[in-house]
Amino acid sequence: MIGNSILYIRNGDETLLFDGKRFNAAPATKIASYYSVAALPLSLIRTHGFKTPRETSSEKLAIQAEISMYEEGGLNPDTDFKIDSLTIPLEHEETLYVESYAVEVERIRHQFDTFVKKSGHLDAIISPALSYQALYAFEHLDAKNDIFIHFGEHSAYAVIFKNGHYIATRSITNLEDLAQKLGLGVGEVRQLLRTKGIENDRYTPDEFLQMHTIQEELSKAVERIAHSISHKRGIFGLDHIERFFIDFEGDTIPGFLEMFESYGYEASSKEILNIFDDVEPGNKHHALNALYALGGFMQKYPMPNLSIYERKPSFFKTHVGQFSLLIATAVLLAVAYPVYANLELERLNTQHQSLQQQVSSMETMTQKLRHALKEERRKRNMLKDQYHTLVKTVEGYDHMLDALIDFDTEKLARQRMMKDINMAMRQYMLSSKYLEQNGSESMKAHIITPYTKRDNIAKFMKQLIQQGYTHVETKKIERDNTLYESLVEIRP
Repeated sequence: MIGNSILYIRNGDETLLFDGKRFNAAPATKIASYYSVAALPLSLIRTHGFKTPRETSSEKLAIQAEISMYEEGGLNPDTDFKIDSLTIPLEHEETLYVESYAVEVERIRHQFDTFVKKSGHLDAIISPALSYQALYAFEHLDAKNDIFIHFGEHSAYAVIFKNGHYIATRSITNLEDLAQKLGLGVGEVRQLLRTKGIENDRYTPDEFLQMHTIQEELSKAVERIAHSISHKRGIFGLDHIERFFIDFEGDTIPGFLEMFESYGYEASSKEILNIFDDVEPGNKHHALNALYALGGFMQKYPMPNLSIYERKPSFFKTHVGQFSLLIATAVLLAVAYPVYANLELERLNTQHQSLQQQVSSMETMTQKLRHALKEERRKRNMLKDQYHTLVKTVEGYDHMLDALIDFDTEKLARQRMMKDINMAMRQYMLSSKYLEQNGSESMKAHIITPYTKRDNIAKFMKQLIQQGYTHVETKKIERDNTLYESLVEIRP
C-alpha cells in the first residue's frame, strides 16, 4: 500500500486522496494500492459502556464487549452486527472503561457496497466522534480538558476529552432535524445559525418564531452537554473544562458557546475549530475524519474499525495458499526423501485430527450458546409488556417536561439551580455519580468525596443555604475507609 496518502470515501462512493493537510483528486485506476477509509454517520452507530479489570486479555475483552452489547446494549440477536471497542484506563482504579460500538451489517452494505464493488475492499470504517483524537496526536492542539461540539446535516454531537484522551460522546439536535422544526431547508438553517445564532438583536420581528425555536433547541443541547460533563466527573475525575470548541465548517454560531456560562463555565475559553487552511469549509470535518484514519493507519493510537470489507491477505498468507505450498513441498520431499515424506504426512494427519477435535468442541460450545440465547429471548418476551408500559410512562413525562420548558421563568430558575450547585461542587472539589433535577422544584445530587474530606459536603450545603435555598437536606448512603457518599436534596 502507498503510505504517504490515504483514500477517503465521502458520501458512500466519492473518493479523495488525503495527505494529512489537504484533499486531492483520487486516481482513476490503482485505487486498491491506497489504504482506504470512510466514516459512518453517528446516528447508525450503537454504543454501550462497561467496566472490566485491567488484566483482562484482548480476546476475553472482545467476547465481553459482544455479550454486553447484546444483553445490555439492546442489540437484536436476529440481526447481524459489526462490533468493535475502545478501552479507556480509569485513574486511581485497577479497571478499564470499555466503550463498544455496533452497526448493522446491512446498513454498512447499503452505505459502501457501491464503492467496494469497484475497489474490492474498504480497510477501515470509523466513528466520526473519535476523530478529534487526531488533533492531539498530530500536535494541532496541546492536551487539555476539552469539549468539541460538531453541528452537521445528519449528525451533531459533543465529544469530551480529559487531558487529550477521549472519554465520552453526547448526541444533540442536527441541522436536518432543526430544519424540519423550522420548516426551512438545511442550507437556510445553516445560514441562520452562522449569521444570527441565538442573539435577539440580529433577528427581525417577523423572524421571532424562528429565533425562539433555535434558542430552545440550542438551550436543550447545552443542557444535555452540561449534564454529561457532570456525570463523567464522577467516573473519570473530570474536575473542570478548559476549552469549548465549535466545529461548524470553520465558522461559529453567535452567542452559542456563551450559553455554557449559565452552567458555571465563565472561565473556560470558547473557540472556533478551524485546523485545515487548505480545505474548503464543507470538507473540513471530512478532513478531520481522514486525519484520524491516517493516524490509526500509522498506529499513533488504537482505532476501532467497523469495516466488514477488510483487505484480503495475499494468496500465500491464506490457509489455502499455505496448504498448497505445503503440498508442493511435500511432493518434492517425497521424491528425494521418502522417509521424511511419510513422517510429515503422519504429522499432518495428527494435526488434522486435532483440528477436527477443536471444531467439534467449538460446535458443542456454539450449541450451548444458542440454547442460552433462546432462553434469554424467552425472558425478553416476558418483559415486553412491562417495557411498553414503562415506555408510555416515560413518554408522558417527556411531554410534561417539554411543556414546562416553554416557560422562560421556569427555565431560568432551573439553570440557576444547576449553576449554583455545579459552582459549589467545583469550589469544594466534590464529584457526583448523578444529578437528578425536578424542574425548579428540587434537585438531588449523589455526591462522592474522599472520607478525609467529608466535611466539604457540609460546607457545600452551607453555601447553598447562604445563597437562599431554604431546604438543603442530606442522607448518608455509604462510607468506608476511603470514600464517603451522600444524597443531598436541595429545594429553593
